[in-house]
Amino acid sequence: MITKDFIAFTLASLKAHRMRTALTALGIAVGIASVILLTSIGEGLHRFIIAEFTQFGTNIIGVAPGRIQTHGASLGAVNTVRPLSIDDATALRKAPYVQVADPLVQGNAEVVHAGKSRRVTLYGTGPDFARALTMRVASGDYLPPDDPHAARAFVVL
Repeated sequence: MITKDFIAFTLASLKAHRMRTALTALGIAVGIASVILLTSIGEGLHRFIIAEFTQFGTNIIGVAPGRIQTHGASLGAVNTVRPLSIDDATALRKAPYVQVADPLVQGNAEVVHAGKSRRVTLYGTGPDFARALTMRVASGDYLPPDDPHAARAFVVL
């Protein structure tokens, strides 16, 4: 068979079976669109997850009081863990290669307003917390850089 005959035979077959040709073309188009759509959704989800994990920065270290020993008998007295203080955060700020050190305490409480109440998680932070986690305040100002030992009642919602 010559190439010219092959092309003529193919075109004649396509004309003879128009419905089958149209359905085949539609199937191919739907398949290609499905692959493009699923690839786009996967890439979008990938970018969303990466953005969620990196929104607070990639060079953050959290320091919490506790033991460094993970197994075996304790060599010290019971309950020898000393909680971290504001002075510890101040000392960390002076360490080389530390850009931001900000204390954080977490708890929960019941908040009441206009006769409605809700149990919420509260975070007590210092003025550098937003800078440490690269957060922006949508409206207003963040906490003022006051003396951390002279606490005042401020709230950031």
